[in-house]
Amino acid sequence: MKARDYKDATDLIVMATGQANAEIMREGCPTLNCTAEHPILCSTTKGDKMPMGVKSSVRRLTPGECALLQGFPADWCDIGDWADESGKTHKEADSPKYKALGNSICTPFWFWLLRRISAQYERPATLGSLFSGIGGFEYCWARCNGSKYALWASEIEQFPIAVVKKHFGDEDAGIEGDIGKYL
Repeated sequence: MKARDYKDATDLIVMATGQANAEIMREGCPTLNCTAEHPILCSTTKGDKMPMGVKSSVRRLTPGECALLQGFPADWCDIGDWADESGKTHKEADSPKYKALGNSICTPFWFWLLRRISAQYERPATLGSLFSGIGGFEYCWARCNGSKYALWASEIEQFPIAVVKKHFGDEDAGIEGDIGKYL
């Protein structure tokens, strides 16, 4: 079924249909699709029923999908239960992941730029990062030059600190990072 089949439903906005043949009605905004070829429909008036045979399939992106959109591996923020600097343990939750990914850099551009910058050096350069977030610059730098050249990171938010420590380790605590599996 295509979006045009619902042109008589004046109170609906079609946001996206499949990956091919996407249509926008009533100035909706295209999004990633949630189901194979079913239109993503939103009713413009409360309580209205959807046309027969149409499923309402609006959903938010998962943290893994948000990570992929930012150019990180899907499991980048999946660190399980984590401890902040004061030693308080936090359960794994999606909220800090969404916040950290929303405040992060989009890595494909920075990887491209840092690769070009790195090519100009006669020897491997090192990286120190202020306002590190979840380690976007460090991740790109490690992909360009190897993880041993991303030397230090600085961040004030507790969850991003935990993400960077998981992937790049913590020399003071003797924790080995797992960045090697992403390179």
